[in-house]
Amino acid sequence: MYISSGFSTAALLGIGFLLYYLANDSPLWVYVITVVVAVLAVTPLLFRYARAVMLYGVGGASFDPRYLNR
Repeated sequence: MYISSGFSTAALLGIGFLLYYLANDSPLWVYVITVVVAVLAVTPLLFRYARAVMLYGVGGASFDPRYLNR
């Protein structure tokens, strides 16, 4: 969950900075619409890559039954 929101935040900031520099500081509604549409368009990819990063990051963790009854 945290990885996915981190990816979404990175996409939001990246698109915002690109729009600021390429469109010469557009009005706020242009930022909002562009960022919302772009993030919604790539949401499936963001979730898929976030799950892959999570599995590679904590994939070595295993279940230890000794800690079950604590």
